[in-house]
Amino acid sequence: MKISGNVDVDPAIPTIIVQIITPSGNGLAHIDSIIPKADGTFTKTIHTGGPTWNENGKYVIKISYGGNLEKSIDYENTSSSSQSTVSQSNPSLPSPEQKLDIPSDDVSDVSFTENPKMRIFGFPAFDKSPQYYIDRYNTEPQYRSWFDSQFPFYEIDAVVGYSPTHIENFPSYDASPQYYIDRYNTEPQYRSWFDSQFPEKTIYDVLGFSTHIPDWIKTYAKNWATGEISDSEFMTGLDFMLQNKIIVIPNIDYAHSTFDNVPSWFRNISHWWANDLISQQEFINSIKFLIQNDIILLE
Repeated sequence: MKISGNVDVDPAIPTIIVQIITPSGNGLAHIDSIIPKADGTFTKTIHTGGPTWNENGKYVIKISYGGNLEKSIDYENTSSSSQSTVSQSNPSLPSPEQKLDIPSDDVSDVSFTENPKMRIFGFPAFDKSPQYYIDRYNTEPQYRSWFDSQFPFYEIDAVVGYSPTHIENFPSYDASPQYYIDRYNTEPQYRSWFDSQFPEKTIYDVLGFSTHIPDWIKTYAKNWATGEISDSEFMTGLDFMLQNKIIVIPNIDYAHSTFDNVPSWFRNISHWWANDLISQQEFINSIKFLIQNDIILLE
């Protein structure tokens, strides 16, 4: 499915957020970000199908860039296409009058290290090995140019590779993250070996995906804080991001969640983080607080 259109470019809004909502309205078939060109045009190809596209009916495409535009498509296990155009200005954002602190006794400390993985939605993909990306970088000039423009301060290895461990060639650059995750989740003996070798780390820690939240999610949080995205939409999106390891909370075994009565302070936390008024560490801690206190209920 190809989505294209144009926007009035606002330097304060780096990305367009695309949500594709399932016919039941209870989930997201896809969520993505698009960086508009200098002239405001944008195009995105989205692959339909898979477990999040298992409903037949009308899928709603919501495009957010300052304001919202909704289009719908009918989908019956085949590829569909839709074109959308949005041209709205960025609303002014309120300034926080007070910073609400979550009691430190209620939130266990989460170690945080900035890293470039998943800064771009789905990149690097869990089902592609680091060597796949390195080979493309070394053999395809156009791909190299794209990568260097997106990650000007990073080598290819730092973005797609694994950090070395005390075990030689583990993780191997020839194996994808999904390979290791599947083995950990399906082979008890492998899980036992891994836990004995890395007692203080999760499989995502070792693969390097643990705590980075891509910058484009700030726009999503900002739209929620200003009322352009409803509580239900935001929390459904948050659930989608946690399930797909776009956001990873260390030491939380996350599969799926439900929620009720999201506290107002979390909206403030999201707004302040989106505007760089608090750290990413505090935002991560606030999500963990919601999980630990059964405001977000894990299933």
